[in-house]
Amino acid sequence: MSDWRVVISLDDLWEGDLVSCTVDGVDLLLVNLKGHVHAFRDRCPHAGTPLKQGKLEGRILTCSAHLWQFDVVNGGVGVNPRDCRLTSFAVRIEDGSVLVQIGSAEHDARSDGRSQALRPTPGAPPEEG
Repeated sequence: MSDWRVVISLDDLWEGDLVSCTVDGVDLLLVNLKGHVHAFRDRCPHAGTPLKQGKLEGRILTCSAHLWQFDVVNGGVGVNPRDCRLTSFAVRIEDGSVLVQIGSAEHDARSDGRSQALRPTPGAPPEEG
């Protein structure tokens, strides 16, 4: 059995909207940016606040609770702070429907629904910036 699930019609996911839904017990946030659909767990990795309450400006999603920011296009990588990331899921479009692969979470989440913070690789040079 495939773990791909139809979650919404592409016609119902407008450019720049934050759309949430629950599939197989997983709260998802869907974002359509320039025709590319991105799917994330609908929880901020900081305090578990639903990201659907946040604000999307360009490609940056800002959590409403503590203003943490994430780059939606780059898989939900943290912008502020940089050492965190959203849990993202694989997406495909098929026959006008958006499908999400629920078993494909690209970043493990803790049991409370919050993502783990990114950890630097031991021995890796520090990031510049």
